Amino acid sequence: MDTIQYIKENLKEDSIISNDMTITKFCTVENNYKHTSYIQWNLLNIVYNGKKILHTVEGDITLEEGEAIFMTKGEYIMSEVIGDENYECLLIFFDHHVARQLIAELPFQLNSNPRYCSKNTLKFKVDSLISNAADNLKLYVDNKPKFNEELINLKLKELMLLILGSGAKNDFIHFCQNLIQNKSDLKSFMETNFEKNLTLNEFAKLSGRSLSGFKSEFNTIFKQTPMQWILKKRIDKGKFLIQELGYDVGTAALSVGFKTHAHFSRTYKKYYNCNPNSTDK
Repeated sequence: MDTIQYIKENLKEDSIISNDMTITKFCTVENNYKHTSYIQWNLLNIVYNGKKILHTVEGDITLEEGEAIFMTKGEYIMSEVIGDENYECLLIFFDHHVARQLIAELPFQLNSNPRYCSKNTLKFKVDSLISNAADNLKLYVDNKPKFNEELINLKLKELMLLILGSGAKNDFIHFCQNLIQNKSDLKSFMETNFEKNLTLNEFAKLSGRSLSGFKSEFNTIFKQTPMQWILKKRIDKGKFLIQELGYDVGTAALSVGFKTHAHFSRTYKKYYNCNPNSTDK
């Protein structure tokens, strides 16, 4: 499901929703609650109670009380609440424009020639100062004060400053570098469109680049050719659909942009040295 659309339809009373930012309180009382999501915007998830496992194409991530995670847009995840406790969290979604604006105002200097990092998540501990700032955001959601968009923007900047001043400083700077650098627009475009059955010329044209410019910039960002990256992303997503969501192989293959079941199976076996079925973990 599209997470933002789900919030608009089901959690409107517990949310503040704007054109470029959404904040919501989420709680489930169901044991072993599972759902799949497409993360349309960048996300900061702060956990207040309970425990959850996020199944992503990069691997499983466990989140529990006192922890938080940043995720970049374009991620597909299956969330699984485990244990007997209610799961409660605060979800803060913000688009790329907001991310760039906020990060540009933080007191550190970006590397002009960074080693590009493709990691799309940053998990960190929530200390008392970060927790206090998040509690204020929950109050905004409950009371919906005037100028709430401006207040949330300021509070999100405060949260970033507090993370910058915590033990997660170096990892956070690296994550920000990945999020804000000029090349990130192509990364966002590819993360959103890799499943589409397009030629490289079509990918280049849709991204607003010449084919040579597209290939050159792609290599700078991902350190591999476009087709190598696209095939791996499709196979990873297909594996996720089969193993975590129970898709049959043919449906998974078509869902991630392969024309035939056979091509998907051959490529899958090349990467994972096994056949793509729901029992191969």
